[in-house]
Amino acid sequence: MQPVFPIPFAAGLLLATSFGLPLPAHAQSDCATQAKKRRPSLFGAEGAGGLLTRLQGAARGQRNLGTDIKDTAQRGAEQRASEAATVAGCKAAEKAQSAPSQATDEAQSPPQSAPEPPVRRPAESEVQYPSRMEIPPEWRTAKDAYTEFGKVRCTGCEGGFAYSGWPSWPRDQHSGKHGGDERRLASLAIGHVHRWTANGFAGSLRVNSEEEVNGFRCRKMTYRLEKDGQSAERPGLICWGKSNQFAASESWVGVF
Repeated sequence: MQPVFPIPFAAGLLLATSFGLPLPAHAQSDCATQAKKRRPSLFGAEGAGGLLTRLQGAARGQRNLGTDIKDTAQRGAEQRASEAATVAGCKAAEKAQSAPSQATDEAQSPPQSAPEPPVRRPAESEVQYPSRMEIPPEWRTAKDAYTEFGKVRCTGCEGGFAYSGWPSWPRDQHSGKHGGDERRLASLAIGHVHRWTANGFAGSLRVNSEEEVNGFRCRKMTYRLEKDGQSAERPGLICWGKSNQFAASESWVGVF
């Protein structure tokens, strides 16, 4: 004999089975919401309207209400498991789509600390005074070697040394005057060679050319020292312009 449940008790048991089952908790993303399907009615294909028919059939012994509830609960559990898998797949897809965008943003974002730009040196056209022109490093190296080559000890000299590479000049209208050496060099003809001797050295200074350098009219020269078959030489340069911002007029200025 089939068990007979009172209709109120059976309805209560059916509703408790329907609404008492726990629902999976998940983020309602757009993908998950669109993928989520409507669960089948707990009351079967006939819908809620068939509840009374089921209960009446169970009361008459024509239906097994316990089996109906068990089957419906099983279908609900399977549907919720399917929805959970769909939501998990949506989350994985959304994460994969956002990863390239995040990597691109990180690649395009500027570095936290940019290196400081190198100090800009003034261009040749920006040099206003000949004395501020940049001297090539090789010129300075040659001058140091030239000075050291002609350096000799001297008991009566200031600092205890004499420098044979300094030219000696006969007394003339430029002697003892400010800028007199530069004016003297400017008065010599191109190709002129001035010679001197000091401490066993033979020195010479040749005026090589007059040409434009960094926008200034300049004269290029070569200093040379010889002794005991050895020699050293260095370049020299004087230019026409103001010596500094305080100069009232232009003149020949010793650059190197």
